[in-house]
Amino acid sequence: MSDFNSVHETVERRFNELQPVDRYGQLNQFRFKATENNRPELRSFADSTNGIPQTLILKEHALKQLCTRIGVPYSFFSKCPPPLQEFNVAWFKQNLEKEKDVMLRIVQSNQVRAIVSDRYATFDDIELFRILADFMDGTEEVVIQSFEDKSSHVRITWPSNAEEIQPGDVVKQGLHIANSEVGMRSVTIMGMVYRLKCKNGLVSREKRGGFRHIGNPERIRSNVQQVIEDVKNDSERLLEKFKRSLVKEIEKPIDVIEQLAQNHDLTQDEYKAILDSFMAEPSKNLFGVVNAVSNSAQRCSDMDRRYEVESLASNVLDTGLTV
Repeated sequence: MSDFNSVHETVERRFNELQPVDRYGQLNQFRFKATENNRPELRSFADSTNGIPQTLILKEHALKQLCTRIGVPYSFFSKCPPPLQEFNVAWFKQNLEKEKDVMLRIVQSNQVRAIVSDRYATFDDIELFRILADFMDGTEEVVIQSFEDKSSHVRITWPSNAEEIQPGDVVKQGLHIANSEVGMRSVTIMGMVYRLKCKNGLVSREKRGGFRHIGNPERIRSNVQQVIEDVKNDSERLLEKFKRSLVKEIEKPIDVIEQLAQNHDLTQDEYKAILDSFMAEPSKNLFGVVNAVSNSAQRCSDMDRRYEVESLASNVLDTGLTV
């Protein structure tokens, strides 16, 4: 485990390595080039006058965003040979009815990591964590930190809030902080309960921080303090629900898991992961099913999907307590 200062240092170091800049332009300023080395590019038709390099390399997410903006299905586009890819982009871009004005989020001088609306309000990890630092008291522990191209997730707990919900089974209250610098998600700060025995979390469904990257960034800054206070209260309520689930009996938990997989279109691997987790700690109560879902999330391929599955576990908890 690490403390918040180490996470803050990671964010600062990542910012310095990426050297991000934002440039505004129009899509019709550029020609798309599908290179043979699988490094798609945007090439300016004329000398840039607004600080945009003559040749830009498109990262995969930015390429997907370009396809979305001009109306080309990426699943089709990715199967086309390079000449056909170039033709499709040129034709759809020329006949684009939507806005052509965009913001290019550029890192390491010439790599485009995102193509977003020119109305997109930047609020990156470095800004978010500088603000959050003011609300940390030095006793917090960071149990998860994940900084990927598309999103960031950090999970914080406070040892002072640790509670034994059954013999040898300790849980801590905390926060789950998520953000995307490339337009994938809003800034979110949510309450969470973290189970030490299995190192899995249960994320609250009460999303307190949900700041969209559109509008005045000051609005986000001014709300962070109130959000953190609200989220701490959410964590307390979530913990109480967790304890109530220990005495909520379920006659056929395997049937509940099977129905859950069908209702939420879980993959076969995700379904199997939940079953495996349940069989490792079988019990005929709601706690067993909820824990199986949240524990299975550790096998997810990326942090975004893990977060979704853990949120699903909260759904199971709320639904089970109301039946």
